[in-house]
Amino acid sequence: MFSIKMRASKKGKHISGGERLVEKGEIEKAVTELLKKALNHENGEPDFINIKVEKVDKVKYIKALPIKTIECKDKKEARAVAKNILLKEGIPEEVIDKAFEIIDKGGMRGAAILNLKGERLEEDKERGIRVKNIDVSKELKEKILKDGLGTERTVDAIAIATKVIHLGIIAELCTSDNKSYTTGYVATKKGYFRITNLKNPNEPGGRVFFVKDIDKETIKKLENESYIITL
Repeated sequence: MFSIKMRASKKGKHISGGERLVEKGEIEKAVTELLKKALNHENGEPDFINIKVEKVDKVKYIKALPIKTIECKDKKEARAVAKNILLKEGIPEEVIDKAFEIIDKGGMRGAAILNLKGERLEEDKERGIRVKNIDVSKELKEKILKDGLGTERTVDAIAIATKVIHLGIIAELCTSDNKSYTTGYVATKKGYFRITNLKNPNEPGGRVFFVKDIDKETIKKLENESYIITL
C-alpha cells in the first residue's frame, strides 16, 4: 500500500492539504484527485504544491467513531454545545476557552496540544502536530455520503478523529480552515459530533487535542502510524 500526501501553499501560507492510502493501481487516480483539490481550493490558488508518494509496509484497520450531527442556529449556540461535550470529558472550562482562542487565531498546519492545565505541549507552536497516514475504507466513505451523515470534509475528518481518540487523546476540537465551511466537530471516545455553525463564514479554523499528558512515542504514532478507518 502507498501513502500519498498533498500540501499546497501561497507565499508560504498553507492553503490546503490531503492524503490517501491506496493500492499501487490507484496511485495515479488518487494523485490526480489531490492535485485538483489543490488547484481549485476556495482559499486561493497556490504557488507551491507538494505531492509525496511513499510505500507503507504496515496498515492498521480500526472502526470509525459513531457520527452524530447537532444542528445549531448560530455560533453562540454551537460553542455552548461543544463546550458542554468537552466539560463532560473532564476538560476545565478555562482550557476549553483557550482552545477556542487557538482555533479562532488559525494559521497552524497541524493541531495544538493542550493539557488540563491549559499548557501547550507541542514543540513547534507554528506547525503543531500533523496526523498523517490515514484514509477511510470505500464502504465507510460511501455510507457517509449516501446516508447523509456528512460531506467529503466529514470523510477526511472522521479519519483524523478516529485515529487520535484510538491513540489515547481525550478529545479533539476542530473547525475548518475553508472559508465557507462553518460546521466543526468535537470528537471523544463517545463519538464524532458534527456541530453546525461552530464558526462564522470567512473566519479561520484550527484543531486542538486535549490530553492529560503526551509522550514522544504517542506523537510519533499520531504522525506516522498508518490507519484505515472502517465501518
